[in-house]
Parts: sequence; C-alpha cells; structure tokens
Amino acid sequence: MPIKPLDFLKQWPGISCFSPVLLLLVTAPVHAQSWAAVDALRNKLTSHGVRVIQRNCSTRGLQGAYHPKNDTLIVCRTHRNAAQVWNTLAHEATHRMQRCAGGSITLPSQHRMMSRVLRRETPQEWKSIRAYPRSQHLAELEARYTAKLPANDVMKLFDRYCGSTVRV
Repeated sequence: MPIKPLDFLKQWPGISCFSPVLLLLVTAPVHAQSWAAVDALRNKLTSHGVRVIQRNCSTRGLQGAYHPKNDTLIVCRTHRNAAQVWNTLAHEATHRMQRCAGGSITLPSQHRMMSRVLRRETPQEWKSIRAYPRSQHLAELEARYTAKLPANDVMKLFDRYCGSTVRV
C-alpha cells in the first residue's frame, strides 16, 4: 500500500512557501519503481563520478552499501525485481547526497514526521534502523524515507545536494 500525502497539507494551503525539501518529503512515497527509473538514477550517479557496481554480498541481510572513501555504491545481487533494486539504489544514493551536503539533508522539524510515516507504512524498515549505532540513526532514517519517494523527487534531491553538473 503506498504512503499517502499528509492530510495537514490540505488544511494549510500556504505551506507551499516552505522549503522544496519539505514538500518533497511530504509527497506520497511509492513502493514500486521501473527499470527505467533504476537506470536513470544509476546514470546520474555514474555521471557524478560514483562507481556503481553489482556484486554477491556475503553478509546476511545486506542489500547494498555506499563507500564514501572511494565513492563506490554497491547493489547486492539479492534483489528479485526493479522495486527492490530501486529501494537499495535510492537508499545508497541518499548516503551520497548526505556526503555532498556534509551531513543531514533534512530539517530537524521533519524527522518526527518521517519516523512516523516509516513506522506506519514500512514497520520492518523503521525497526531495522535500530541495528545501527545511534549516531547513524538519522542518516538511515533519511535514506529509508528518501528511497520511498517517487523517482523524480529522488533525482531532484540528488541535483539539489550534489549538483546537476556532470563530470566528464
């Protein structure tokens, strides 16, 4: 079941004057993406110098990883469909956005709402954050939430934090 937009936006039509990031974060995240969306995000990442690779991962439960030291994003070969690949790619791309931004890509006032939405709509993902050290909880919350956004919103966020300039 897709996550629905927050009802409070209907009550406050003037909210559009707030940050574009807030508006992206309260749009309805989706659960399925196409192979075209996967390719578009992979191409965007590689055009910004990120090495995107697929490999067999031996760590149980590992879906992917981002290694900032060598700017490499790994997608494990455990996925069965485009939606699962998208989720991992967008999640790890969020960690690249955090690196570009030098930290969090959301406002503190958004964290409670993001947590509530994840807890309600994807409880397993929300619970999995606890497996990480507390110092990484915010980064993981942002990555899990962003991975549920529509592809166009993820692409806009990437451009916002990492720039739309392409490396040659």
